[in-house]
Amino acid sequence: MQKNKIRVILVDDEPYVLDTVAALLQEYPDFSVVGTAESRDEALEILETTAIDAAFLDIQMPNGSGFMLASDIHKKLPGVSIVFLTGHAGFALEGYDYAPVDFLVKPVKRERFAETLQRIRDHQSGSNRSSEPIKVGISTDDGMFLIDVNDIVYLEKKNRKVAVIRKSGEPLMTSASMQEMENVLSEYGFYRCHQSCLIPLSMAESLSSEEVGRSYRLTLKGVSEPIPVSRRKMPELKRLLQENISVL
Repeated sequence: MQKNKIRVILVDDEPYVLDTVAALLQEYPDFSVVGTAESRDEALEILETTAIDAAFLDIQMPNGSGFMLASDIHKKLPGVSIVFLTGHAGFALEGYDYAPVDFLVKPVKRERFAETLQRIRDHQSGSNRSSEPIKVGISTDDGMFLIDVNDIVYLEKKNRKVAVIRKSGEPLMTSASMQEMENVLSEYGFYRCHQSCLIPLSMAESLSSEEVGRSYRLTLKGVSEPIPVSRRKMPELKRLLQENISVL
């Protein structure tokens, strides 16, 4: 029945994108498009009279970005599942502040779209929501990835990019700056121990000094190579770790 369907609004300033996403959604009987708009203002007008469960929002639009619209929606309808549509993967970190369930890079691929719909279903069901993994958006040359923060071993600056070292697979290389990554991850227990390294404190095993205290290194669980620690960061890092690891 219609009342059991997930009601969706589509917002994009490119009509062909609206048509494409609407056509893809027609293949899924548990979803229903209840409105389309080409701007933030049009979308807000629709939301005055139409109930929704999910919103696909273009990030770059005239007269108000998708981020602004996401904020508007969350204020009025906090349970709505937000999906950002973008032609530029580099918006992932900023978009994460608006608690999206996913990012889709245009042109939208059918297989990736199916994954997004499942994320919406999971979010709308609310089942085990409190135990859902915390995910952050990482932009790479190959597109956008949402990864569990608990899957990150550490981050390391390599030339002009940042390598996100994961437990589950190959490192992800992102053009986001280390400062941008720190801004997102610090609230989840990550610490910038060196200008080129960001580590999850929960992965720390031991902290030691070498060459009569002239340099310091940190050992992480399952990582063979030590992580450098700057002298300036050493006192604070000791304070943060003293209850959890041995300081040698």
